[in-house]
Amino acid sequence: MSEHSVIVVRLDSASSAEREEVIAGVQDLLLARGVILPNDRRDALWQPSAWKPGPGARTAVVEPVDWFDAFLDTANSGVDIYGDRDVYHPVENDEAPRCPHCAAGVPAAYTDSYGDWLEEWLALGREPVFACDRCGWSGLVGDWTGQFSVLIGAPAVTFHNWPPLSPAFTTDIRAALGGRTGIVASHW
Repeated sequence: MSEHSVIVVRLDSASSAEREEVIAGVQDLLLARGVILPNDRRDALWQPSAWKPGPGARTAVVEPVDWFDAFLDTANSGVDIYGDRDVYHPVENDEAPRCPHCAAGVPAAYTDSYGDWLEEWLALGREPVFACDRCGWSGLVGDWTGQFSVLIGAPAVTFHNWPPLSPAFTTDIRAALGGRTGIVASHW
């Protein structure tokens, strides 16, 4: 059986105090809507997340799928909210992002030196800028389009094995995180 997750991550840097404030705001939003509840059956293998789906989880997804009730009791169906800056990788979904202006793929520097720019972004906090080979547009890697590419940031909210999240709900999470945000869809 495979696993998947959707991660909404803030790309802008934030102080630890600001991250703590944002995390509290995200938790308050999700708890107020009943989307999450504290995980009272936490288990390292079965339910490792700090939060489990709540009675309002149905309001967060595009449309409740026929397996929604089973999802509520499925292993690893929780939500995690991370405050530390980290790498969020799509694992088996990995694919280079595209230019938001002309849809061309990222320049070869993205794929040819993948480890170099990624390590610099993580270690030094400098998000790389790439220029489109087709139209000349340039922008930070997080501003290129695609949900199957690597992002670095904090805070981040991870939904493990959830049905597709609704665009309105995702917009609300992004607003609660503040600043520039991105989404990574992982599969393994």
